Amino acid sequence: MRARKEIKILIADNDEGVLIALERVFEDEGYATTTVLTREEVSSLLCQGEFDLVVLDDSFSDGDSSDVLTNIRRSGMRPLVVETFNRNPAPGQRARLRELGVSAFVAKVAHPEMVDIVRHLLAPRPRVRDDFDSIT
Repeated sequence: MRARKEIKILIADNDEGVLIALERVFEDEGYATTTVLTREEVSSLLCQGEFDLVVLDDSFSDGDSSDVLTNIRRSGMRPLVVETFNRNPAPGQRARLRELGVSAFVAKVAHPEMVDIVRHLLAPRPRVRDDFDSIT
C-alpha cells in the first residue's frame, strides 16, 4: 500500500493572529503548515521548498501579493494559491490576480469556508487522457 503524501501549506499574512488561527485550523485537518509574516519571507521559502498550496494575504507591510504571485509564476512552481482579504477585491483586481495564478478568494475570517475550499482544491482529480481534451 502506498503512503499518503503529506500536503504542505504555506500561510503568509502580516497579522500574527491570523497566522496562528489558520495554522491551527489546517493542522487540525492534518495538513503540514509553515507560516510567514512578510512578502520577502514568502519568496525566500518558495525558493527553498515546494508547497502544495499557498494561503496568501492580499497585502503586506512590504508590498502586495501581486509581486509574490509574479515571482511564483517566473519560478515555474505551480502551487495552488488562495488569496485572503479584508475587503472584497474589485472585479478588475480579481481578474488580474486570477491571471497571476490565484485559485480562490476567501475573507480572512471565513475559516470554515477556507477549509472547504482547500479540501476541494487539494482533492484528487481523475486523470483524463490527452486525446480526449478536444472532443468535437
